[in-house]
Amino acid sequence: MGPAAERAFVVPRDLPGPSGGLQYNRRVLESWHAQDLVVAEVPVGGTWPTPDPQARRELVQRLGSCRSALVDGIIASAAADELAQAKAAGVEISVLMHLPLPAEAGLGPAQQRKLATGEGRALKHAHRVICTSEWARRDIIRRYGAMRTAVAPPGADPAPLAAGSVPPQLLFLGAVSERKNPLLLLKALEPVSNMQWSLTLAGPAGPDPQYVETVTAAADLFPGRVELPGPLTGDALERLWERTDLLVLPSLAETYGMVVTEAVARGIPAVVGAGTGAAEALAAAHRPPDRVGPQQLPGTAVDPHHVPAWTAVLREWLSDQTLRRRWRSNAVTDRDRLRPWSETATTLRRALRW
Repeated sequence: MGPAAERAFVVPRDLPGPSGGLQYNRRVLESWHAQDLVVAEVPVGGTWPTPDPQARRELVQRLGSCRSALVDGIIASAAADELAQAKAAGVEISVLMHLPLPAEAGLGPAQQRKLATGEGRALKHAHRVICTSEWARRDIIRRYGAMRTAVAPPGADPAPLAAGSVPPQLLFLGAVSERKNPLLLLKALEPVSNMQWSLTLAGPAGPDPQYVETVTAAADLFPGRVELPGPLTGDALERLWERTDLLVLPSLAETYGMVVTEAVARGIPAVVGAGTGAAEALAAAHRPPDRVGPQQLPGTAVDPHHVPAWTAVLREWLSDQTLRRRWRSNAVTDRDRLRPWSETATTLRRALRW
């Protein structure tokens, strides 16, 4: 980076994508540059959040080359000692928390405790912690106690209105992982297999190959109706959005769920996991989001542990034209009121005092 950078955004260089966190980082940096704010993008290599010693040394070197750093949480949460060293050298450290490490599904109690201990230590060295939703801020404080926090929810890009399909097209967009919970979705669809619908599970394979195999086997029970195309980007993803009628995101943990606002931006309603930040994303066009009534929402939130509840909601949506029209109308109304990325970048900039 040459001379010490006044402001730096430390991001993972080798994290596989696509992901909401990587998109958030990219769009914020683009907006800052459009606002003429000079921020150095500082990519750090390594398999974060399980880095090797070389990755840790690189992080120390990078942090030592700036005066004020915003560090992506997937790096910061696993680098308590490195953050402490930078702080002692006079670097002001802020952490952008996309997802607490212990919130990932499939972890045993011992793993969760170990990750929580390390993450808690790391956050104590942060001058502030930036969360992507009010739900996420409450979750962080519940986990680690009072600390200086701010909220900078993701933005949404304008998008064309989706046309939908006949029969209705359902879309799950995310990693095929236990946390994203696509297996629940497939189980919930079994009792409505006599109804007309199709489903696409689009996203990269998650970290557990056995879970991916289980999901694939469950999808095979719906020949010709469920597709698993893997991760999609560019024109292929846009074509999928164009024919989608309903986004389904039964995540067990979600700090926000950017795909929800991406759907609403296209006039597509969503069913999301209750008790997660995705419910906040569903109401993102309303300020504040916790004041909006259920009749105004472009969809609903359902317990992500309760298969029969998901079956009931999907059956109602498939059979009730009035409900489908209301959700669609709400999504179309909300799409023009979503927060732009420039607002996210400004909110984050003010929180950081940059």
